[in-house]
Amino acid sequence: MNYNRRKFIQNSLATSIGIPLLAQNIWANSLPNNQDIKISLQCFSFAGKLLNGKMDILDFPKQVRENFNLSAAEYWNVPLMRKRKDPKFIQELNKRTADYGLENTIMLVDLFDVETRVSKSICDLNPKKRLEAIEEHKEWLEVAKSIGCNSIRVNLWSEGMTATEVKDISEESLNALLEYSSSLDLSIVIENHGGFTSDASWLVDLIRRINHPNLGTLPDFGSLNFCLEKAPSNDKGVFNTECVKYYDKYKGVEEMLPFAKGISAKATHFDSNGEELSTDFKKMLDLIKLSSFKGYIAIEYEGSIMEMYGKNPSDFLPSNEGIVATKDLIEKYL
Repeated sequence: MNYNRRKFIQNSLATSIGIPLLAQNIWANSLPNNQDIKISLQCFSFAGKLLNGKMDILDFPKQVRENFNLSAAEYWNVPLMRKRKDPKFIQELNKRTADYGLENTIMLVDLFDVETRVSKSICDLNPKKRLEAIEEHKEWLEVAKSIGCNSIRVNLWSEGMTATEVKDISEESLNALLEYSSSLDLSIVIENHGGFTSDASWLVDLIRRINHPNLGTLPDFGSLNFCLEKAPSNDKGVFNTECVKYYDKYKGVEEMLPFAKGISAKATHFDSNGEELSTDFKKMLDLIKLSSFKGYIAIEYEGSIMEMYGKNPSDFLPSNEGIVATKDLIEKYL
């Protein structure tokens, strides 16, 4: 049964036996006052479970609606990798999305092999590899379109190039992708997600240079997302390299907000009062409310993936609890 239809029946029955509508929807009291800014859930919050096979991506729509009372979902391409070309899988995912009355928004695209840790980039210095990455992103644009998303997030990973070289190559590659995404009525967003994108002023300059209505930013609260310089390390492990120089995250988010088509509220650790230890959520939400941003702030709880890659499990909340803690913070200050 369609989720909205089911809720209508439940509300009608409850009203007929004298239960006030307000009491039926206690969760509605926690909705933010600013209706132009809403909350979604990024499936990366379950990264550990999804990668270990303890959760099926088809169960994500139910989690979004029934466990967290949200109406919008963000996706990550990795859990869809093996089934993205299966029409029955896409049909079932769309059915569950509709049944729970959800809106699908952004799909994060990482051309990264989890096992080999080999990545592909539209900023590769090798023109052949660069073209391969562009074509693979086009495939993900089609997948995103097929499940009703409005955008994909692409990375501008690079090695051994100057900031100017990466910006020039990025401009060329993004223009090629934008031509295709626009034909599908989809946007492309760039997150502060490593390399030169961690420098918000560099990223904003790139967005301005291209000046395309279907191109925007995806500001991410994460501290490592604003890492400008990592300490030398022989450890190739994920999250194991220390950052020695950061871009001011609040300045960075503020600079990116005028071009934002979504926001990633990343959270990892919380104190006893429920505040996130690495980000002042009040300060971030104040910046967002003062901006012209309208759209979704996505909950992206990172504890799940941190634990998977060897960090101490006791340092992190389980996925569901971490998501609720992040949601509470957003609602508290929105």
